[in-house]
Amino acid sequence: MKAEGTAAGPAERLEFVDALRGFALLGVFWANLLIFSGITYMTGAQRDSAFGGPLDSIAYTFERFFIENKFIGLFSLLFGVSFWLFIGRARSRGDAGTGLFYRRIGWLFVIGLAHGWLLWAFDVLRFYALWAVLLPLCALATPRALLGIALACAVAVPAAVSGMQAWLPSSPPGADFDALALAAFSEGSYAEVLKANWLYDWYLTLSVGQIAYQVAVFGRLALGLLVARTIQLGSLQAHRRLLRRLVVAGAAAGVIGNTVFAGGLLSPADGSAPLAFLRRLLTETGHLGFTVAYASGLALLFLSAAWRPAVRVFAPVGRMALTWYLVQTLFGVWLFYGFTGGPSLMGRAGPASLAALAVAGFAVQILLARAWLGRFRFGPAEWLWRTLTYWKVQSFMVRPAPVLAGRETPR
Repeated sequence: MKAEGTAAGPAERLEFVDALRGFALLGVFWANLLIFSGITYMTGAQRDSAFGGPLDSIAYTFERFFIENKFIGLFSLLFGVSFWLFIGRARSRGDAGTGLFYRRIGWLFVIGLAHGWLLWAFDVLRFYALWAVLLPLCALATPRALLGIALACAVAVPAAVSGMQAWLPSSPPGADFDALALAAFSEGSYAEVLKANWLYDWYLTLSVGQIAYQVAVFGRLALGLLVARTIQLGSLQAHRRLLRRLVVAGAAAGVIGNTVFAGGLLSPADGSAPLAFLRRLLTETGHLGFTVAYASGLALLFLSAAWRPAVRVFAPVGRMALTWYLVQTLFGVWLFYGFTGGPSLMGRAGPASLAALAVAGFAVQILLARAWLGRFRFGPAEWLWRTLTYWKVQSFMVRPAPVLAGRETPR
């Protein structure tokens, strides 16, 4: 087996990984705003009627082409990276890394379950926790085998599921869960929101298409593990040529696949299983291609002295990724849902407004994250998660460096 990438020391963070995670959260926030706002629950006719202007049409197409499914894929990939870094740091301290990791994802599942059932059915944390159970086993595979597993799960299996769905007979009409969600979330009390959220969650969970989504999540976790094992994330300079190739290849695959996805091409209106398989194969390859291109491109910018400060801007949010993921939900629910006493904007904000809100809102998150980390070691959710994982209250405040003889002692 080839030499595998190594992490930094136990107490040292990899700044690029933090920055990349923060960058991923920008796209996650942008994409999720379309769900919070109700646009995802609308039919095409409803959406065109409410937001059919040129700016909204351009913004919606842009989000579909460049944002949707690419950044959550990047977020998933980074969870696989984090597994390898966590295990390495735990073992370097003499801890039982695998056992500690299972306790860590067990608590993540609890957090995700509460998030999904009490606030938002589209929570992804519990699925990371469930599929991450397999990562210690994947760590035993060779890099080539792991790459095969990752690509099969991220691309081939979702395509096969789509082909199978087209081949299966159509289900009889049932409840319109999108309409139910739109009505309850925009006008209902919290009790009605809870009921609709629960029903929508199980509607998503029990659908055949959920198989493709779940397996694709695991594929990206496995790909992240492969990246952490084979690339020295603390020494990206050694991989500059590989990064350039990944940008070109990922961008090419991304353009082709997302042209099909955003343009609605190859839609199997006649129920053709081969066409459904081909469309999903191209779109999943396109989503993964852009994900890889974004990560590699940001790495190249990080290696540039001129661009590194701009990339570093994302790092504080990345260090508080769990906190900001949850805060983004609270903000979205407050802004769009009817029961919160907030502006209740569900169904009234179009894709162009949401794009501006995503950029401006994330800029505020960066500023708040920098201010928070100036005083505290972790975000509040990270502190709670670490405390539960180690079953020991973690030091929360940033400790000032001791001053000796009028000089600050380096830490």
